[in-house]
Amino acid sequence: MRTKLSLFLLASLVPAFPAAAESLDFTLENGSENMIVQFFVSPEGGGKSVDLLKKKGLYAGKSRALTINDGTDSCVYRIRAVFETDSYYDIRDKVDFCEVGTYTIGN
Repeated sequence: MRTKLSLFLLASLVPAFPAAAESLDFTLENGSENMIVQFFVSPEGGGKSVDLLKKKGLYAGKSRALTINDGTDSCVYRIRAVFETDSYYDIRDKVDFCEVGTYTIGN
């Protein structure tokens, strides 16, 4: 009886499914004078770069709620913003989106 109870308790502590990758929500603010046409993120350890704006630009002075849901457990990402003028803004330092609620490009 005691063995069955111990096995039951042990089995109840083991998750039935593996933990899902975390999605990261944040607000992107465009503090520049130009529209951002693409906003790419890629996990620090390598992986696919994803455009979070999905062909929907972000006008100067506006903000938008975005979600990183790339199937990884990464918090730290490299980013690149591409503007309507074909210029771009690279962040050489990595951004920890687990700690950042709002990210502003420009002023």
